[in-house]
Amino acid sequence: MEIVDIFVVEKGSLYAVMFDGFDCDEFALAFRNWGDIEYLEDFFESHKYDLLLGDYKDIAVEEAILKTVEESLSFESKIRKVAQKGSFANKTSLQDLIFYPLKKNDTKYLLQESKAYGSNEKSWLRIYAVRISPNRYVVSGSAIKLRDTMRDAENTKKELLKLELTSRYLKDLGYLTDDDFGYIDFK
Repeated sequence: MEIVDIFVVEKGSLYAVMFDGFDCDEFALAFRNWGDIEYLEDFFESHKYDLLLGDYKDIAVEEAILKTVEESLSFESKIRKVAQKGSFANKTSLQDLIFYPLKKNDTKYLLQESKAYGSNEKSWLRIYAVRISPNRYVVSGSAIKLRDTMRDAENTKKELLKLELTSRYLKDLGYLTDDDFGYIDFK
């Protein structure tokens, strides 16, 4: 797995990596997949057992598909709105409104691994990103998270790896602060 480029999602605040072998960046890929009925049917059919566990007991595959499609539309809209305006109500950044540290006790600021939850209560939608500043993030991937921890399922284990790769890539290129992003012409 190799990062081939970084793309602008919302200029000045939200970016996304593109991995080798894919035709779009990770942000676009997330919402494309979450709006694709065939993709979702395959995913939920192969993860039926996970739907029976925990908070998602007795949700049929068809219901899970509809829930995902509906929620993904509002989730993308919310992320874009905050990224564009940089503020909402009395909060002012993606950090305040969208992204949270992946690990609850993580106080590291530089290249912090972060997650965003879908907009509904008990959402299983996740966007994963590396924080550069309170209002600048680089999206590394996404998942439908049906298990309690990321290490419990193959699809979320893969997202942990993508977070690490993205963080390492940014560090190797010296993209560590807002100023570093100011001099780069992203696609």
